Amino acid sequence: MEVVAAIAATIVEYTIGPVGQWLCYSCRYGSNMEDLKNQVKSLQDAKSKVQHSIYAAIRNGEEIEDDVNTWLTKASVITELATRKIREGEEEEVETRSSNIGACLNLKQRHQLSQEAKNIVGNIAELLKNGTFNKVSYRPALEVGMWATTRYMDYVNLQSRMSIAKGIMEALGDANINKIGVWGMAGVGKSTLMREIVRKVNKEKLFDEVAMVIVSESPDLRRIQGEIADTLGLKFDQETEKGRASQLQRRLSKDKKILVILDDIWKPLDLVEIGIIPSERCKIVLTSRNRDVLTCRMGTQKDFEIQTLLIEEAWDLFEKMAGESVKDPNVRGIATEIAKECAGLPIALVTVSNALKNKILGEWKDALRQLRRLVPRHVTEMLKRVYSPIELSYKKLESQQLKSLVLLCAQLSPFVFYRDLLKYCYGYGFFHDGIDTLEEARNMLDTLLGKLRDSCLILESFIHGFRMHDLVRDVATIIASEDHNMFVVIRDDGGLRTWPEVDSFKRCEAFSLLGGDINQLPNEMECPELRFFHLCLEDRSLQIPDTFFQGMDKLNVLDLTKTQLPSLPSSLLLLRNLQTLCLDQCMLGDISGIGKLKNLVILSLLRSDISKLPKEIASLVHLRLLDLSNCSKLEMILPNVISSLVKLEELYMGNSFVQWEDEGLNDERKNASLAELNHLSKLTSLDIQIPNVNNLSKDLMFEKLERYTICIGDVWDWIDSTGRTSRRLKLKFNPSFQLQSWVKLLWKRVEDLRLDKLNGVESVIPEMDREGLQQLKHLHIENNAELKYILNLRTPVIAFPTLEMFVLENMISLEEICHGKLRLTSFKNLRVLKVISCDKLKYVFSSSIARAFHYLKNWR
Repeated sequence: MEVVAAIAATIVEYTIGPVGQWLCYSCRYGSNMEDLKNQVKSLQDAKSKVQHSIYAAIRNGEEIEDDVNTWLTKASVITELATRKIREGEEEEVETRSSNIGACLNLKQRHQLSQEAKNIVGNIAELLKNGTFNKVSYRPALEVGMWATTRYMDYVNLQSRMSIAKGIMEALGDANINKIGVWGMAGVGKSTLMREIVRKVNKEKLFDEVAMVIVSESPDLRRIQGEIADTLGLKFDQETEKGRASQLQRRLSKDKKILVILDDIWKPLDLVEIGIIPSERCKIVLTSRNRDVLTCRMGTQKDFEIQTLLIEEAWDLFEKMAGESVKDPNVRGIATEIAKECAGLPIALVTVSNALKNKILGEWKDALRQLRRLVPRHVTEMLKRVYSPIELSYKKLESQQLKSLVLLCAQLSPFVFYRDLLKYCYGYGFFHDGIDTLEEARNMLDTLLGKLRDSCLILESFIHGFRMHDLVRDVATIIASEDHNMFVVIRDDGGLRTWPEVDSFKRCEAFSLLGGDINQLPNEMECPELRFFHLCLEDRSLQIPDTFFQGMDKLNVLDLTKTQLPSLPSSLLLLRNLQTLCLDQCMLGDISGIGKLKNLVILSLLRSDISKLPKEIASLVHLRLLDLSNCSKLEMILPNVISSLVKLEELYMGNSFVQWEDEGLNDERKNASLAELNHLSKLTSLDIQIPNVNNLSKDLMFEKLERYTICIGDVWDWIDSTGRTSRRLKLKFNPSFQLQSWVKLLWKRVEDLRLDKLNGVESVIPEMDREGLQQLKHLHIENNAELKYILNLRTPVIAFPTLEMFVLENMISLEEICHGKLRLTSFKNLRVLKVISCDKLKYVFSSSIARAFHYLKNWR
């Protein structure tokens, strides 16, 4: 009986249940279809709201979240399905009303539609549940590596730029470096190179994210923070700069490796205030026109200088930018000259070449004229684009004194000798009242030039001075002429043949004319405000009228380089305010009238044709600098002339007067004696030759000498040390004077020592003076047949710790460099080693000493 009941229950389960469910769907067909229509309407409303938010986000440049796009896709698919089912239901209703038989035949279809409607309603309900979004979009990280246009690639593919880029990439890969500096003058291509770094970093996947922000001369902290955040897809929810910095710092300290490039920094930035803390995972590259901002004030660990392009690379870039134009043989020659005038500055090369692309020959010639003959009031738009970044560098200098120094340097030739600039500045009253001596003026000038060099407004080029980039000089010339009413600067390539008529002579303070073939000067110039006058013409036969200087009462500095002066014009001798007089490379006759210039402080006769120094110079008691360098015909300086110049601080007589006489002759002397130098108690700089060692004074007082080049003996050719001279001694060795106190004093501080014919000694330094030769950088010993050792030591010492160049020549008896033991750090800075004709020398250094030669690059 129980078995029968179980069977019956099973029959009911598999027959009555499904039938009931089937009948339920059929009976609820109408309500299910109505529910479906309502849900579709709700879904369409929800979808419209989401799409409105999406449209607003797209207008703001935002990206749509992936889950929102997925939801929209599902909503579209299910809406289409539901709409189709509703349409099928409506068609079924029409058929049912038209036929009773159809109602029976469509019963199965009604059941199926009702069941599908029920299921779709449930799916829509789930979709509506998931369709509430807090946000539908996000701000994408900015693409900073999409700047690699053809122009950029032509620039960054230059060998010099590829080399710098390689160095920067290596530094970025160094775990010990997190702050890198890149510096160079305006328009040299720093920003363009940074874009190449971004491209390389993205390509090589060196960092997960890269942000690059241009800081500019007026940094806005909120803008900088905002641009970094935009690049990284960070949305600030803080209003204060401090709050934003904290939020940015947290973003930068996440697991991702991030590179931040801050381009065009003009003054130090507090990275912490921005929200940046450099680390191994967050590295910083800083670019600036000012090296000091990076190295000293922001503490970069590795720095790269971007210099102007060499001639070959400059032409390569110019040619690519100019395109087909330069293939014309008639244009090509002009184009190469224009490229040279751009002086390797990329912004000039690119700007000028693009401006001339597809232009006719006449326009190319006119552009060359503009570049060669600058007319301040007629600067074209093309040149303004080149000049504007340089002008901005000038305007952002920290003091008016620095700006004035730039304008003064522009008065000179492209190569500025340091000593010349000192002469001009001191006489011009350039230094403030607190500067009492030339030594103090030198120190201040060093400081100012360092700032200009760091700002890339001057370029280091040679040991005696520096050069100013041609375009920087042009910009300074324009500023001086237009904005300051201060300087009238005229340069010429030889075409100027008549004296210029300049309306502003009456109000200008400085005038410089370098070059030109002028054959006649005006009788008089009315220049009541003129304080600086620099004339250097090609025609040495040009006569200066006697009244020429009558209208220049305020003149402080007068330079008449390469002028023929049979006598000094009488109007010149009336210049009571004249402080600096430079008669360099002049054909001089009777200049005895110079004694009337009682206020003269600087007198330079460098390379002039003069045989006798007039006795009247003795009356120039305020003289602080006397330059007689390379006056090779100078044979007479009367006794007591030099000794009268008691305020003299700098005396230069290299390759000049050598007829020193014995001080013991007294009234019989016809020439100066070395003992007269003892009257110059303020002397700090001295260049002098003493070929006759018998004329040496035993008690010369040189305690205050900071710079000197002293050649003793008759074997030395003079090496010009014009400019910032080091401390040099060139001695034809004689034991009798080595022990003299003044030689020992100079010996202790010498930087460049040359010794010849060391007769009668076995070693240069029998016992190393622990205080002596510790600053020596160059040592050259030659021509000795007896010397066995350079050093003869009883106890181990550190020998020559600063020596960079060591030359031994024709030392036929030399057996050892050092007889005795040296400490391991001896000779540690040696870079150049030359041993020539030293036949008995078995080895130069022991292996233990040689292993410390980390800098040695040149030896033989």
